[in-house]
Amino acid sequence: MKLAEILNRKGWGTVTTEESINVETAVRIMCDNRVGAAVIMSRDGGIAGIVTERDILRHFAEKGAALGEMGVRSVMSRNPRTGTPDTRVEDAMQTMTEHRFRHLPVLDGEGRLVGLVSLGDLVKARLEEKATEAENLREYIAHS
Repeated sequence: MKLAEILNRKGWGTVTTEESINVETAVRIMCDNRVGAAVIMSRDGGIAGIVTERDILRHFAEKGAALGEMGVRSVMSRNPRTGTPDTRVEDAMQTMTEHRFRHLPVLDGEGRLVGLVSLGDLVKARLEEKATEAENLREYIAHS
């Protein structure tokens, strides 16, 4: 299974915002959209970084309430690893596990952002795939 199949199910869009906003605005955007991460776009249309709930929580422990007024650039993860629609789910899971992150921006062949998958999306897809395989095996055995 490839990331394109997951994006076909969940949708190809993703929540993005500009790198000029503050953390409070980023939190509001994420809450309003009910997502755990937002891709931060640079002025030239590329990906400047990604900000996640985990990033915000970690920095909040250090900065406290003052974090809200700080620029999102100060908490985002820069140069995030990315995938493509053709990336295999297993490969994406391995990369995310090895490098300890939970959100993977997906870029098309031109380098444009086309979606975002979470580790939860990948686990769900793998579980569904395994359940289908098990059911197919049960049917095969029952009809043999």
